[in-house]
Amino acid sequence: MRKRMVSVFTVCLIGAAAVSGCSGDNSAKQPAGGDSTESSSGPVTVTIFAPQDPNTDYKTNKFTKLVEDKLGIRIEWTVTPYDAAKEKRRLSLSSGDYPDAFMTQTWVDEFTPSDLMKYGQQGVLVPLNKLIDQYAPTLKKNLETIPYEKAALTSPDGNIYGLSAINECYHCSFPSKMWINSAWLQKLGLSMPKTTDEFKKVLEAFKNQDPNGNGKKDEVPLSGANETYGTHVTAFLMNAFIYNDDSTYLRLNNGKLDVAAMQPEWKEGLKYIASLYKEGLIDQGAFTQNADAYKRLGNRTDVTLLGAGAGMHPAIFIDIGANPLQKNYDPVPR
Repeated sequence: MRKRMVSVFTVCLIGAAAVSGCSGDNSAKQPAGGDSTESSSGPVTVTIFAPQDPNTDYKTNKFTKLVEDKLGIRIEWTVTPYDAAKEKRRLSLSSGDYPDAFMTQTWVDEFTPSDLMKYGQQGVLVPLNKLIDQYAPTLKKNLETIPYEKAALTSPDGNIYGLSAINECYHCSFPSKMWINSAWLQKLGLSMPKTTDEFKKVLEAFKNQDPNGNGKKDEVPLSGANETYGTHVTAFLMNAFIYNDDSTYLRLNNGKLDVAAMQPEWKEGLKYIASLYKEGLIDQGAFTQNADAYKRLGNRTDVTLLGAGAGMHPAIFIDIGANPLQKNYDPVPR
């Protein structure tokens, strides 16, 4: 079993460049782990572990080819579906048989700051500070000119163990959104709900008043998924009672840090969510299904089934641009 030092990257181009730099003498390019699998004049082999969606092939896409040509490397990909990425990455780290780099996806299998610190101190992750100084001038400039980027990447010991894309995505800061079928609201003569009681009444109408018009009681009032793109139905609903970041469950209360899940408001939120579930207003699959199953539910074109769906954006449960029904889903105001 080969023990390798690895780095964590979210941008393939930067990651490949940093790993290539680890080999030192460019005239005798060696793989990052020290296995001389190529001739001295051949490309460096870099192994990368990455989650891959069904519509992407990292081995053949144009960006991979561009990186390989520009950097003189050959990438060996170990890919896994999104819903298995966290577990397979954990197994890889436990086995000691590491790739040269992990390319992670936000909200899929990203390393937390504590992960980076832990594996960095264990010697699993390579400190990138010197490599950035030597081989990544653009990143170095960004770290000097974008204060929050350096703060986000630097561990308490002063080292940088992982790189991230700079993406000032405002809506990503508030992933726990709810989208409601406004066509059904109009058909049933209902208004956009503004309170938890109004939201429950809307879900009851979706369940009992046949808004899809097929004469069957097959409507799914509210659904979501077990993925991390804001698809947890409990996250949006709980925020009506108390702040829920759907991750740490911590909050600032009058300048002091406390655990939201230990507050009385959290208990009230659980009672409300439990009442929805007990009355069949929340899809049972919302707590167990993955993103693909969720999308099959919302993407039906023969008959509309989904009344309201949790997600960062509606493309999570319906094909934007391809499915004409996507225009029916509007955000529920917080």
